[in-house]
Order: sequence, then C-alpha cells, then structure tokens
Amino acid sequence: MSTLSQFINDLATNLKLQQDFLDDPAATMQSYGLQSHEIDAVLAGDKVKVEQLTGHAVLPVTFIFPAK
Repeated sequence: MSTLSQFINDLATNLKLQQDFLDDPAATMQSYGLQSHEIDAVLAGDKVKVEQLTGHAVLPVTFIFPAK
C-alpha cells in the first residue's frame, strides 16, 4: 500500500490525525511522509490525480468532531 493510500485510510479512523489535518493539512501530510506532488493533489481536491497516485478509486473521507 502506498503512503498516500495509508494516509487516507488512517485519516478516516485516527482522531488525532484528523485534528492535525484540520489544523494544518500540508504540514500533517508532510509529517506523514507524503511527497510534494501527493500533497498538492490532495490540497487541490484532484480526485483523478489522487486515484492515479494510489492506483485505486478513492472515496471521500468524512469525519465529525464533537462540539467544543
């Protein structure tokens, strides 16, 4: 599994990663080990490019945070 695929899977289930991503998406992805072209594709919302990079269809990641 590619690092980008693993990141997307982890983002769907890891609350800490979700919060970090909301706070600073680019820094979170860089810390996770994604390459700049992967980060650019995610930040642009380029589903086709993300799917090319992962090699499979990617569903949107939805997460809900409790109210503060």
